[in-house]
Amino acid sequence: MTRIQTLFILILLSLLGCARVSSPTGGPEDKDPPVLINSSPKDGQTLFNEKTITLVFDEAVTTKSIDNNLIITPSIEGNFKTRIKRNTVYLLFDSTWRENTTYSFNFGNTIQDLNEGNVPSNLYLSFSTGATIDSLTLSGKITNLYTAEPVKEALVSLYPSSDTLNITSGAALYLTKTDTAGNYKFQNLPTGNFFVYAALDKNNNSKADTDKELYGFLKDTVKLNENTSQLSFSLQRLNALPLSIKTNRHFGKYYDITFNKPITSYQLESHNDTPLVHHLYAPDKIRIYNTKATYGDSTKVVVHANDSINSNLKQNIKVYFNESDLDGDKLNQEITPSSSYVTNNFELKATFNKPIATYQAEKVILQKDSLNKFSLPDSILTWNSSKTEISWSLNASNFIKPGEQFKAIFESGAFISIESDTSSVIQKTFQVAKSEDSGIIEGTIATDAPNFILQLLNNQGKVIRELYNIKKYTFNNLDAGNYKVRMIVDTNNNKRLDVGNILTRTSSETIIFYTDPSSKSKNISVKKNWEIGDINISHTVNNNY
Repeated sequence: MTRIQTLFILILLSLLGCARVSSPTGGPEDKDPPVLINSSPKDGQTLFNEKTITLVFDEAVTTKSIDNNLIITPSIEGNFKTRIKRNTVYLLFDSTWRENTTYSFNFGNTIQDLNEGNVPSNLYLSFSTGATIDSLTLSGKITNLYTAEPVKEALVSLYPSSDTLNITSGAALYLTKTDTAGNYKFQNLPTGNFFVYAALDKNNNSKADTDKELYGFLKDTVKLNENTSQLSFSLQRLNALPLSIKTNRHFGKYYDITFNKPITSYQLESHNDTPLVHHLYAPDKIRIYNTKATYGDSTKVVVHANDSINSNLKQNIKVYFNESDLDGDKLNQEITPSSSYVTNNFELKATFNKPIATYQAEKVILQKDSLNKFSLPDSILTWNSSKTEISWSLNASNFIKPGEQFKAIFESGAFISIESDTSSVIQKTFQVAKSEDSGIIEGTIATDAPNFILQLLNNQGKVIRELYNIKKYTFNNLDAGNYKVRMIVDTNNNKRLDVGNILTRTSSETIIFYTDPSSKSKNISVKKNWEIGDINISHTVNNNY
């Protein structure tokens, strides 16, 4: 190779290096959603009976979970396949449409542009297989009963009143979903009488699984002969399945009866009145103890149980115990109040994981200092029926002043369980709050409800204070933090919230949260030495607002 040739090659390689191709930096992000520019059928078209629906957009698109999330009402009997060709979506159906029927397609987020995932706004299509198209609308809002917050992506279902199905037993003909503000809207509906339901359908079976999903319903039939709005209701938790025993068996040293859901009350009747020691070990479980250390023989027992929808159970079982190498539960105790600040009048409570056989009162004391110790008299003591909870009603002003501290001391062996194990030592320090150490929330309740419950909730939504039928109220000695105040219309005066029963079509008792008139927030921020007034709630039974 000559020197000239070598020089020429080096120059060429240099030029190629300078001309190396690089990726473009790109332009601004595409934030515009695809726009539907044509379709077959046209929205609102009549006499359409083709098996293919075509959607044409102004840019290339793709689909996302369209098989599961495209809402077609009334529901179809067959299936469909999706084909995409750049900016065109084809839906190919394998069954014919019903005669003289209006269909609507709510696409939700199932179609988006190819690059950025932008979704067309309110993409909706309707057509009729007959000469006329239904045009009525029905709308409202879905909220969470317990928080009053809107529920997004809730499945709202419409069943003709003549239908033998409801949301717990089968999918509805007419479906829609709520938006991010909890609003729903049915379009292109026929005249008729309907029942309205809603559920957080997490498993996409178009039903409410009442044992694990929030759901709700309108109590009354909707007579649809004109456009109807403001049909709003709440979602709740209530297992509507019949009460049953899931398992009943020997477990270690115990015999456990487990139900398919929590129970509200129970009774055990043993053959020949054989005494049984038992308690509600968990909301859905009864535990029986082998106090006589007998093995092998069984005892016939009749189980009576009841749940929150008054589903009653009566079932015969045989209770037996087998010897086991498994250790029994260690005796545990929990002391409340959990907060270190208490009011002058408060309840000191100890809760155990198994029944208590012996209580030694001299080993439970209140101590201000080494010279000031106080025992707890039996006159202020209360046990629950299963001997798993003991409480004392105390007046702190009898032994300390505001701002002073005292200890509740539970010495070792203060409690002996029915299995003869003893409690460990626990000390908990309390202080009667001074006004400068805590905050106050107060207000008035204006209502014509004969009975109501007023609840104070902490930042986790747990009820920490409760009052009954108090129209001018005060919640004092509050730690700094965020709270909420709500009122429950206690229709049956049983001092608890009763949610709706779908089996009897009974509505939930009404819950009203305090909401700040300006910010619309439900949160009430409390600081030390703060007094927050005018936390007022107004409610008229026949005109909720």
